[in-house]
Amino acid sequence: MNAFTTIEAAASDCATAWFCDVIAAERDALSRLLSMHHTGIAETVALLARQERPIVLIGVGKSGHIAAKLAATFSSLGTAALFLNAAEAAHGDLGAVEPGSTVVLLSNSGSTEETLRILPLLKARGCTLVGIIGRGDSPLARAVDHLIHAEVEREADHIGMAPTSSTTLHLAIGDALAVAVSRTRGFTRNDFLKHHPAGLLGRQIIPVATLMRQGEDLPKVGPASSLVDLLTTMSRKRMGAACVVDQQDQLLGLVVDGDVRRYLQTGGDIAHANAGALMRADPQTVPLQATLGDAMLMQNQAASGWLVLPVVDDTGRLHGMLHTNDLMQG
Repeated sequence: MNAFTTIEAAASDCATAWFCDVIAAERDALSRLLSMHHTGIAETVALLARQERPIVLIGVGKSGHIAAKLAATFSSLGTAALFLNAAEAAHGDLGAVEPGSTVVLLSNSGSTEETLRILPLLKARGCTLVGIIGRGDSPLARAVDHLIHAEVEREADHIGMAPTSSTTLHLAIGDALAVAVSRTRGFTRNDFLKHHPAGLLGRQIIPVATLMRQGEDLPKVGPASSLVDLLTTMSRKRMGAACVVDQQDQLLGLVVDGDVRRYLQTGGDIAHANAGALMRADPQTVPLQATLGDAMLMQNQAASGWLVLPVVDDTGRLHGMLHTNDLMQG
């Protein structure tokens, strides 16, 4: 090993150690927060949960970035919220704050000039002030109505000055408030999906009935159908499976490609095989009124997932079939 390689290896070890030091410091800050006795948290959660006006989150600098993220989190979890940059508030943006609003102020030092400047204006509007503040003896901490003390022993960077541990702590506190408020308000998974109409999240509220294969595209056979007829149906419908139904379309079972292969490998009688002999009599199904999110949840909870799901009504009558590919296709 030459000198350059030795130096490079040492630098790599140092970088890994520095990386871990930061994670450890921020972990310690969170652990210290958990070990503290927090008075007034339940009162603060109740205050935020009963708000009819949007909650206003205010910060500047790094605290502003955290406040903006938390405003988005509150809104995502069913509590209307908006972010206001403290520096811009005194230049007209304060007009977004309705009289009587609840305002959450984020600051590590508690003495940020831009934030202190707008305090009299917020109080004049009858706002209730909640503070997530690092220094409990600071001017801002003394001015708020509800204080969450978010002090850290040290920042996680090597010079102890960059907002790292403090912003992590403020973010965690804000997330905890947003979730606690959301749970207090009875916000549900379906409510969450309604707030996210785009992308994969939005697709989860789509009714299964709008995506299922049905009519001529639905592979179904009777229990007496021969192996040839069964394979023909499965090939033509291109779902790798076929539902077995009676004359009233009551679902009796399901046959997938693997069932046929296993039957042939065990030396089954090809000439006399029929769908009834090959089918699984208790296939997993999805209700006709279910959403795509319900089907995705079933996919995640199943030991080996599912390839197809027969869609049935309350009486067990077959209406369609959902293929796993339908989860991602519009």
